[in-house]
Amino acid sequence: MLPNKTSQKKFFWLKLHHDFFNRDEIRIIESQPNGKDYIIFYLKLMLKAINDNGKLMFKDTIPYTPEMLASITNTSIDTVRVAIDAFVKLGLITLLDDGALFMQEVQKLVGSETPDAERKRVARAKQNSQPKLPRADKKRTLSGQSSEHVTLENKSIELKSKDNITPYIPQTDNSKYELGIVGVWLEHLKNLNCNFTETEISAISEFAKYKSEAGESVTSQQINLTLERLIEHKNAGYDISRMIRHSIASGYKAVMTPTKDFLVNGVVKPIVSGKYPAAEYITPESNQQKRELANYLESCYLRKLNPKTKSPLNSEELACIAKHRTRQSKSSPYIGWFDYIYQNEVLTGICLLDQNLDGIATVAKPVAA
Repeated sequence: MLPNKTSQKKFFWLKLHHDFFNRDEIRIIESQPNGKDYIIFYLKLMLKAINDNGKLMFKDTIPYTPEMLASITNTSIDTVRVAIDAFVKLGLITLLDDGALFMQEVQKLVGSETPDAERKRVARAKQNSQPKLPRADKKRTLSGQSSEHVTLENKSIELKSKDNITPYIPQTDNSKYELGIVGVWLEHLKNLNCNFTETEISAISEFAKYKSEAGESVTSQQINLTLERLIEHKNAGYDISRMIRHSIASGYKAVMTPTKDFLVNGVVKPIVSGKYPAAEYITPESNQQKRELANYLESCYLRKLNPKTKSPLNSEELACIAKHRTRQSKSSPYIGWFDYIYQNEVLTGICLLDQNLDGIATVAKPVAA
């Protein structure tokens, strides 16, 4: 009995647009703490929703809980909660009345194919890749040349003319560095309004050329990230020109992590703190320091310690933290304790112990004054 072609199983896939990671929503998510984990989780959800036109529902009857999503996507429960909340706010996911999650983009990005269609497509690709024999009925031109020869010759001339086109070089104020990939890096530098010296720009140009000669492809996002880190290192008092040239000489794929040997004049830039006994209670100046501060705060509150003094919390402080934990649990099932601390203490600059539940500081003391 012949198989029923209409009942053949289909294979599905996602067709992501080339500028997927340049979309505003994706950039906003990726810029958050653990943002890359949120993006990976989002793509996993899209793949999970392919077979049901974008709807996420276990066996078509049971809505997925954060715990279930964490389990099937191998993602931490805190990441799931924060990510889902962000996706809903940005319009990437809709919460349906029956409790299901609906990913409206899936329907636009799904491709499908049956096994028979796949075999035919592969066969056509192989056939098209075979060299074609010249036709016997080639027409002759007035000059005596075959039309095929003229066509090939024209194509050759066209390719040569394309090779001779001068590539676009972004305009910068540093004309002597405007060559190929170096010009691209300097254009990014110009867009970021970076206050680099001529020596530092020269070192950055050398690094750009070094990456190009190594045959490594670098995205626009990676260039911006490298430049932003260099700004942070420079503001922290490091000689970034020496760091860049040392990285090139050592064959590093990225600019090295700064050490005290690269400090200008050997002086460590002090980290401004709130002048509290706990040295970890600092004013964060970078995303990395913000995450480190949030980790420290979470650790202190879990151990029932005052993060400013490392002393045990008194009864009033314990009651204050308990109220914040209640507020956090009621705000959203997808907001974890770490993210609550990050949003309400690290980003506001006001210690949770100095806040009341109306969002007004009882004692207006920033995380690091």
